[in-house]
Amino acid sequence: MGPALLAGLTGVIQGARHALEPDHVTAVATVMVEAPSPRRGIFYAACWGLGHASMLVVVAGPLVILRVEVPDLLTTVLEVCVGAMLVYLGVRTLRAHRAAPPPAASASQPLLVRGRRPFVIGVMHGLAGSGALAALIALGAPTIATGIASLTLYAVGTVVGMVALAAAAGPVLARAGRLPKVASVIAQVAGVASILVGVAWVARTLAGE
Repeated sequence: MGPALLAGLTGVIQGARHALEPDHVTAVATVMVEAPSPRRGIFYAACWGLGHASMLVVVAGPLVILRVEVPDLLTTVLEVCVGAMLVYLGVRTLRAHRAAPPPAASASQPLLVRGRRPFVIGVMHGLAGSGALAALIALGAPTIATGIASLTLYAVGTVVGMVALAAAAGPVLARAGRLPKVASVIAQVAGVASILVGVAWVARTLAGE
């Protein structure tokens, strides 16, 4: 295996690992519990991945080229916003499933409408992580071209990782969806997990960890 291919695979694998971090998984879980089928769950995960990847390329790309670091204050604000978003998603999920699972979204809705929320969640995650990622790549890449290539492969890996997770979890969630009580419990667990991770995320960020 050539060095270039090995480096490319490493970038994709690292991106996939990044996609499976707790804040990402819990955020996407609050959306996937509303998916009426495994295919829809994979679609939602892909939308999150595309939102996340687009910000890595659009925001971190110029930072790598210019060798510029994001101010610490801005990074902190974005990370706090991610935590607040996780809390909001958790509360929203708990409210939606308090009495009974809501009816599945109409299949007649345009794809852009169905995928808008997970895409925006992915954008927010991508914005928060772009600065640190760009700094790491800029320091480690021998050339700008190599840095951009590494960044792109990493972004692709985040999409692959989240879609793979959705493909594995989708059938389980779909079966649970046929049992209203079980589906409600799963949704509530996802909601509580999102709130806890969000609060911990904000606390860790403000503590400077």
